[in-house]
Amino acid sequence: MSTEHHAAMKTEGRCPVAGITLRAAEADDLQALIDIENAVFDTDRISRRSFRHFLTSPRAIFRIAEAGGILAGYSLVLSRRGTAAARLYSLAVEPAFRQRGLGAALLADAEAAAFEADRAVLRLEVATGNQMAQALYRRSGYRQVARLHGYYEDGGDAVRLEKPLRIGAARPGTVPYYEQTTEFTCGPACLMMALAARKPGFVMDPTVEVRLWRRSTTVFMTKGLGGCEPFGMAVTLAEDGLAPEIYVTEDGPLMLQTVRDAEKRKVMVLAQDDFQRQAERLEIPVHRRRMDVAELAARLREGALALVLVSGNRMFGKRVPHWVLAHSADDHHIFVHDPWVEDKAHESATDATDIPAPFAEFDRMWRWGATRLRAAVLIPRSNGDIDQ
Repeated sequence: MSTEHHAAMKTEGRCPVAGITLRAAEADDLQALIDIENAVFDTDRISRRSFRHFLTSPRAIFRIAEAGGILAGYSLVLSRRGTAAARLYSLAVEPAFRQRGLGAALLADAEAAAFEADRAVLRLEVATGNQMAQALYRRSGYRQVARLHGYYEDGGDAVRLEKPLRIGAARPGTVPYYEQTTEFTCGPACLMMALAARKPGFVMDPTVEVRLWRRSTTVFMTKGLGGCEPFGMAVTLAEDGLAPEIYVTEDGPLMLQTVRDAEKRKVMVLAQDDFQRQAERLEIPVHRRRMDVAELAARLREGALALVLVSGNRMFGKRVPHWVLAHSADDHHIFVHDPWVEDKAHESATDATDIPAPFAEFDRMWRWGATRLRAAVLIPRSNGDIDQ
């Protein structure tokens, strides 16, 4: 669909289906939305409380199709802060209005709305047994990127589909994704994804996740268990046969500013000093300078992977240091796997996989703390790597 067509459909509210008007959902539509939800879906229904939330959420694009004051269907698109990705969370057509092309019209309208909101790609999940819906999406240019076992409440499988809305936003690579299972293992989850991408047959599971956490932990959180800094993770990668490089803008122990407990600070300094000595022994290159986004993008296009320290506030609204895996880039976006899935925001792994982060936004999130620490662990592509 061209840029012009996207804009025209959204701004004029026109619909190719006779007698149907497309518009933004409003609070007064709540009961009609609940009624259509109950009529269309047997399981995984959106609750009244969730509908209320979506009707006012700044990250929701909520559109309805109306015929003479009657709700004929709706589309609901969710977006993630700091990224150019969007997810078609739900699309429904009232049974009395089926077989009239309304599903295709709602889908095109949702795409147009996402495009106007500067989204680069639209993703969705659909039940493997729903052949009619799959046919609609495939006719509209979506392609399958994953199969999800046991995705629905009734244990049914789903397929994940996606469509680029902007040129150059096609899904890159096939780096496996892993969702962290604890609040403190974003770093180990990224380590696992990198190891799985570089070592065929590497198994990602919670036991390995915790094992890697034990090997690479050095940072105390404000509360709870500890996280990771670049030297510990680089040492772990090197010990597992990879050839990491460290980019960091500060000398000495890192991320001490928010740690007030003297004993915790002492442990952090000892652990980080030890990791730095191990990194020197393993001859891991350390670049004590600021890598910029353009340089990172160039390295990713060469086939490198990068574990990148970002501010969780710009990713999911929490002021915590957070690790993501950057695995590819186009001319406008850094593509990342974020191991954190925000369940409270109705996210699934779809929202955290292959996220296209615009260069300017990625530059803003690629820092931590008052010192604006910038850190990354880069894993160059070697001659033995399998093409992705």
